[in-house]
Amino acid sequence: MKSATENIGVHWENGEPAILFRSRGKEAAQRARRASVTALPSADLPPGTNRLRYEDLQQVTDIAPLFRKLDELLHRAGSIQEDRHTILLKLLLVKLYDEDRAQAQENRGRFMLIQDFSGVDPAWDDSLERIFTEGLHAALALYDGMLAKAASRTIGCSAEVLREASRTLCGIRLLGALPQVIQDLFMYFGRSHYRVDLGQYFTPCEVIRLIVEIVNPRHDERIVDPACGTADFLVGAKQVAAERHGADISAHLHGYDISPLAVHLSIFNMLLNGDRGFADIETRDTLLEPLDHEGHYHIALCNPPFGARIVEKRATALARFNLVSAKKSGLGLMPKAQEAGLLYVESCLRAVRPGGRVGILVPNGYLGNRSERYLEFRRWLLRNARVAAVIGFPRFTFKKSGADVSASALILERRLEPLSDLSDLADHPIHFNLVEKVGWDLQSKHANRIFKRDPRDGTELLDATGARIPDTDFEVARLDALTSAVVDAFPWMPQGERNARDTEGWSVMASSITAHPDLCLDPKRWCRKHLEVTRSIRSVAHLEIGNVIRPVTRSLRKNPETSYRYVEIEKIYEAFGAYVADECFGWELPDRGRLVAAPGDIFIANIWSSAGKWMIAGDEAQDGRLIVTTGCTHFELIPGQESLLPDLVFGLCSEAFKVQMRALATGSDGLSSICVADICSIVLPRMQSAAVRDQIQRRIREARAGQLVLPRVVRDELAVVAPDTNVPLRSSHVVQV
Repeated sequence: MKSATENIGVHWENGEPAILFRSRGKEAAQRARRASVTALPSADLPPGTNRLRYEDLQQVTDIAPLFRKLDELLHRAGSIQEDRHTILLKLLLVKLYDEDRAQAQENRGRFMLIQDFSGVDPAWDDSLERIFTEGLHAALALYDGMLAKAASRTIGCSAEVLREASRTLCGIRLLGALPQVIQDLFMYFGRSHYRVDLGQYFTPCEVIRLIVEIVNPRHDERIVDPACGTADFLVGAKQVAAERHGADISAHLHGYDISPLAVHLSIFNMLLNGDRGFADIETRDTLLEPLDHEGHYHIALCNPPFGARIVEKRATALARFNLVSAKKSGLGLMPKAQEAGLLYVESCLRAVRPGGRVGILVPNGYLGNRSERYLEFRRWLLRNARVAAVIGFPRFTFKKSGADVSASALILERRLEPLSDLSDLADHPIHFNLVEKVGWDLQSKHANRIFKRDPRDGTELLDATGARIPDTDFEVARLDALTSAVVDAFPWMPQGERNARDTEGWSVMASSITAHPDLCLDPKRWCRKHLEVTRSIRSVAHLEIGNVIRPVTRSLRKNPETSYRYVEIEKIYEAFGAYVADECFGWELPDRGRLVAAPGDIFIANIWSSAGKWMIAGDEAQDGRLIVTTGCTHFELIPGQESLLPDLVFGLCSEAFKVQMRALATGSDGLSSICVADICSIVLPRMQSAAVRDQIQRRIREARAGQLVLPRVVRDELAVVAPDTNVPLRSSHVVQV
């Protein structure tokens, strides 16, 4: 036997057979060891390794820390980032092959290739490197040339690194891991390569699952994702089809992405989820090149790169799309750019055949923004597709991948023939919903997982298997869609689902959308909570804001040397229209300080994040130097409606007012705003109690006199009785004292 250890002596005893051998390292002294004959060097494993079999492996539940540890190991060894990620992908491929191999019937009970080699003598380095190299070659052969573009057919790191890496990899099992665990792995690889500012970010597995379950892929349907990223949507389709219809649809899955790295990660993702090279995933610029089988797919799934700054400017790409040619100018010239997200919606609809389905994520601005670009998009969408469902997700849903976007899922069915005009639209129900709980903390920096708790004592609740239950609304939203009237209009939705045909779920008729000139599809506006609140208010004594107050504009002629009192949005409080004004000279006034108040004017905050804030300008505004931010809409009391002012104030203090303001805001949540017409349309309940009316009227007088905010009262008093103690407010939060 030829090996790195040649000094072997064998003797037999009446008890257990044993060997004595000396191990001679490259520069080490000889050491005598005693071991069982089962430790004789073999062609498979060096001596001194633990003997792990597949059944000894533990299912991995948190993979990112493990690969972070491997990344740091390679970094210490001197590998640059690009090389480190290539090495990690190769190690992952060998690990995947090792687990795949161990599950084959002929290999049951055999030892794993990857063992804990950290204690192996350096004399066995050649054998150790051979194990990983041969494993890589076998994996590349089995998985049809994965990483074929890599110049080196070796792992690319030293035996010393392989020894340490093996300690991390040997005891874990990747196959069968939960989708979010696998996604965490690819997020680790992709975070340094994907750019959030280019709209490249990961879609949470829970969001993918909800969309795919509603679209409901079947065993014989061809599915495409034209911007597949790491193929999470394709993985979701594969899993849902297997669970609902008992079918492996890998051969029907097609994914394309412009990034070669994304394509590599996609293929890895498919491998980890049971595909063995049947799925078709390629590098392709799908905005520039037509898809294979365009118009013949059954389903398109996509989370495209989107955002106002993510635009397509190539003339050859723009010429392919109707959403661009529809915006030709009066001179017949093609626009120079169009948002990529809009083009991907068209690309997905064009990809599927008539009657085919699309599940796609879009920013909320596409659904409600009143600018002509987005209004034209909604006209085009309603003429070319039947909208089955629109489900909104809260801001920071995509925080785990570093993105701050507000998005909704559009579930569409391509029309058999496009409508020439929306007046030809045949009415049908549309499901609208809002997911509020996503299972992780949307307010913390690290997006930590949140689990359901017993409301009585706070203990975490467990399912039948003993696992913690994520605190989410995804399943509630899915069931709400599948128990609505929508399933009758879209019979593909409930197939394979039990008890789907019920009428308890929420839906809104398409004619309600087309009845509004803005064609708003924002799920906030059409959700159950908003419409039921307004319906309840209209069933009792109520008023519309626009019947009591009217918009007013007073232009500010700013004098740099004049002292003004400026009210910014942060200094307007929800406590009965109270505010604090800061003194500043005209040259210090910010650009948004433009609204000139008069005594008794009403200002209503028009930004989603400040919905519910309002103020009454006090008598101090008589001098014309009280200035309010443009983050508010400026109103004055309609002459003759003075008696309704207490009712208006009563309603402005209600949660029903805040609900309507938030629902009517359009655009991305953080920056979305409420237009004047929508504010005027808000309905508020009126008072019935004379005692409450008297109390409200008294508070209005106090607000006009500036007596509702104690700091203002204190400052005014000190200015008279002890002016030296009336310390000016600090100029900003960075002032330390």
